[in-house]
Formats: sequence, C-alpha cells, structure tokens
Amino acid sequence: MIKIKSLFISDLHLGNPNSQGHKVLELFKQYEFENLFIVGDFIDMTYIKKKKFNLAKKHLEIIQKVLKMSKKINVIYLIGNHDNYIRHLIEDGNTNIGNIIICDEYIHQTAHEKIYITHGDQFDGFIRVHPFIYWLGDTAYELSIKINKIYNFFRKIFGFEYWSLSAYLKTRVKNAIEFINEYEQMSKIKLKEMNCDSILMGHTHTPKIKINEYYNTGDFIESCSYIIEDINGNLILNYI
Repeated sequence: MIKIKSLFISDLHLGNPNSQGHKVLELFKQYEFENLFIVGDFIDMTYIKKKKFNLAKKHLEIIQKVLKMSKKINVIYLIGNHDNYIRHLIEDGNTNIGNIIICDEYIHQTAHEKIYITHGDQFDGFIRVHPFIYWLGDTAYELSIKINKIYNFFRKIFGFEYWSLSAYLKTRVKNAIEFINEYEQMSKIKLKEMNCDSILMGHTHTPKIKINEYYNTGDFIESCSYIIEDINGNLILNYI
C-alpha cells in the first residue's frame, strides 16, 4: 500500500445509478492514510428521495467501510447540496456521528499551506435563491449522462474511446465557462475571509489543481478523480 497523509474524495452520489462510487473501494486498498475527507455529495439523498431508489450493495459496502475506518483514522464529512438533508445536524455547530466529524467547512494544515475545505455549493447564491434553476440544471446534467451512455455504447462497438458530453459542454459552452471562472473567483474572496492559503472543494464535477491556490476533487460520476496529500504535504490530482 502507498502511504499518504490524506485522501480527498467528493461527489460519489451513492444511490444514484450513474454513480461509479464503488471505485473508491479500490482507493481504500491502494492507499494507507491518516485523514479521509469526504467533500460533499457522498450520498445522493436528492435522487433517493425523488426516485425512492435503494442503495446498491456496493454502495452500502462503501458506507460500512468508511464507518469501520473511522475507528482508526480521522474522517471528516463535509455536507454538500445533494446530502443537504443532514445539514440540520450542524445548526448549532459541527457534530459527530460516531467518530466522523460532520461539518460545512474545515481548515486543514499541510506542510506547505493552510487549506479551507468545503463542498462549494454555498457559492451558488443564485441557485439557492432560485431552486427551479437548481432543479433544471440537475435534470439537464442527468439527461446528458443518459445520452452519454447510449452514445458511448456505439462508440465502443466501433472501437472508439469514451467521450464525455457533459465535460465537452463545460469546456465549450460560454455560460458554463463563465460560471466556473466566477465560481473560482468567489472562492478566492472566501479565502481572504478565512485567512487561508488555498481552497479545496468539489461540487462542479470539474477536477482541477492550481498549486497553493485552488483544488477541485472532481467526481465519481464521470471523471472518477480524487486528490491525495502525499507524505511531504504535496497535493496531487489522480484518476482511477
């Protein structure tokens, strides 16, 4: 096993049939770490509530594994917009479920920088005020994933590599680019408020690293990306 300081994962969306969260079990076998940061949208409670969908066996296995790991390592669970239904638990401040810290934000000190960690949905001020826009964006994303599956099924038959429609739209559609750029700018404002060197989050499903400035873990719907803090305190973006 590879020894590291911390493992950062987000947006597994367990309970959603599009989730590839089961791949996280491979990470747990690959790395030995002191800290596990779950940076929001671990369980897709929005989808489960809407579709009355039950958790798959592999998804339940992940939850059980995390609970077991929390007895030996530090587990910090940051609430996201899809698991917002447990936010009432921290109305009076951070709380613990067993040995797991449940919070909205967390500050982590590495050998090189002080990192402010949060899911990132609090920067979607417009969406929080207009829930219909949130629903519309969420529905459009789910539709793009379904179209993607059909399209890539035929690409595979003809020997072509996987191609992501949602990733293409994020990098080509003007409004999406502007949203991600503005999102990063808003996060920098928060950094100044928190007196931290950098920010780490998920939410946008757009894995990215700007050393000592901005880190985004990505997701386990498409990119299956994660961030590690190695034994020297360096943050590295990886894919599985």
